[in-house]
Amino acid sequence: MNCPPRMPAAVTRRLSGAAGFSLVELLTAMAVTSLMMFALLSLVGQSSTNYRVSQRKVSAVADSRALFHFLENDLSSRVGDTKFFLRTNPANHSEFAFIRSRDAQDSNATGDLSTSIYYVAFSNDDANSGSPKLYRRTLDGASTQQLLEAGNAAPFPAYDPTTDDPIAYNIVRFEIRAQRRAADGSWQPWIDTSPTAPEQLEIILDLSDDFSAQRLSQEPQWLALANETNLQRRETVRRYTHRITLNP
Repeated sequence: MNCPPRMPAAVTRRLSGAAGFSLVELLTAMAVTSLMMFALLSLVGQSSTNYRVSQRKVSAVADSRALFHFLENDLSSRVGDTKFFLRTNPANHSEFAFIRSRDAQDSNATGDLSTSIYYVAFSNDDANSGSPKLYRRTLDGASTQQLLEAGNAAPFPAYDPTTDDPIAYNIVRFEIRAQRRAADGSWQPWIDTSPTAPEQLEIILDLSDDFSAQRLSQEPQWLALANETNLQRRETVRRYTHRITLNP
């Protein structure tokens, strides 16, 4: 029986070598794969970061809108021709108070009238950290009557953050700019010695989200952030401005 001719040894070596990869080729393939995986992980990580930032922005927007709606609803029941209280506390946050018709939902209010007080105070969140919060206090009918009897000489109503409930958190800045309409129709700053109440409030609210607030545990850190002029250092702070027209 005739046997098939044997292939030359050189051809055999070439064919056997074509069946695998050399060490250099394997190392190159591993390096390329590693670069692709690193790029993919970086993209996923950046997407996650962008998602978290977007979620914090959405949360801050929702909080600010809820607060402005709350303030506007409260101020809509303000009693005209009564004293409007406005001042600035040592931390440069605005504080204001006004007399309004009693809300049936105010469990602490008695009588037909009550007084609402808004102010910012730093209070502890736990044993090692705290944050500035916007508080709301409601005075009952008897205390409100005392303010009415004192007229323009009435002092700013007292409050106590240890007993009052906060309605907003992580307050970097809370400023109330009271305005009145001038004879020419333009808006002018209102002063507390004016015999009439302001006609419009411009509210400036700077908020920090919960994630960023975790890095600020002491009051001096919050004050430094409020006074910071470097925009990059303030990139975690969201500013919102809202105008409310008051009843005459």
